[in-house]
Amino acid sequence: MKTNGTRRIVTFMLALVLVFTTVCVGTTEVEAAEKFTTIIAPTQTEQATAGTEVKTPFSLTKSYGFVAQIVTEAPVDMTITVYDSVGNKVQRADNPYQISSSSTSWEYEEGVYYFVDPVPNVDAGDYYYGITFSQSTKYLLYMYQYNGGAKISNANAVVTKGYTKKLSVTGAKVKAWKSKDSKIAKVDKNGKVTGVKAGKTTVYAVTEDGENLTCKVTVKENKFSSVKLSSSDVDYNKCVMEVYKASFDKSGNLVMTARIVNNTTDYITALKDVNIVVKDASGKTIGTYKTSRYNVTVSSYSTKDVKFTLKKSSLKKKKFDLRNATITRKGGAYYYR
Repeated sequence: MKTNGTRRIVTFMLALVLVFTTVCVGTTEVEAAEKFTTIIAPTQTEQATAGTEVKTPFSLTKSYGFVAQIVTEAPVDMTITVYDSVGNKVQRADNPYQISSSSTSWEYEEGVYYFVDPVPNVDAGDYYYGITFSQSTKYLLYMYQYNGGAKISNANAVVTKGYTKKLSVTGAKVKAWKSKDSKIAKVDKNGKVTGVKAGKTTVYAVTEDGENLTCKVTVKENKFSSVKLSSSDVDYNKCVMEVYKASFDKSGNLVMTARIVNNTTDYITALKDVNIVVKDASGKTIGTYKTSRYNVTVSSYSTKDVKFTLKKSSLKKKKFDLRNATITRKGGAYYYR
């Protein structure tokens, strides 16, 4: 076996481990290089006797699995068996795993052939990797531990003041949750973030391995906000009204501000059959503002803001996440002069 070809295998393995990450965990190439640790990297070839199993001991410090690469001078029939520390076969889809010399899984690179065996979801512990070749074979065995893909559910999160958002972590156990500034947002032991006041902070999930996963949290006031209409948003000879902001006053009433755009030659004297529906984030109707006539004057080709107030007593919920609510005008018309 060529020495320079063997040396190139170590570098080439960084590409091979992508087989494991792409199929099993879906990480990127950069992540793959960071999430594997070399556990076996031989400096010279080993000689195996036909029909005699060679067992290589190895240890895993993480419970996410490993990937093995068997390098030979030519494809060969072989049987792979993974054992635990006391010699029992490890539970996996194929154990023993039969590989044929004609299998398309054999690849060629730099004068040698190699077979990649990804084994996900194996607990930390001591193991043996057994190979039985059908014929006497010179080989190299490389093994890499997968270090896991600990991820936080949200790298960035927006939370309404007084409301919560649940964060979670996959690929690791969380030892503690922390907030950089609990005066802006606090987090409990289960990852539930509560907005305290408007501002920005960072929430940390500290894993049992000591890794700090972060979520940038922005807390916003409990106010409804939408695009404010302009004349350019409305077609010629049309008149449109939409609510673009809303908030609770000190008494708990919902005060809504709407923009009227009159792109007609007529002079508006009043709104007819006003019907504004307020729904929470789940789509449930919280309140409806209705009036048969709302006096307001809007000159032709001009805009005007008007306010509507929904009394606290008429709201089905006295408190709800207004920032994620929807406020829509249903139907209605205008009186012209």
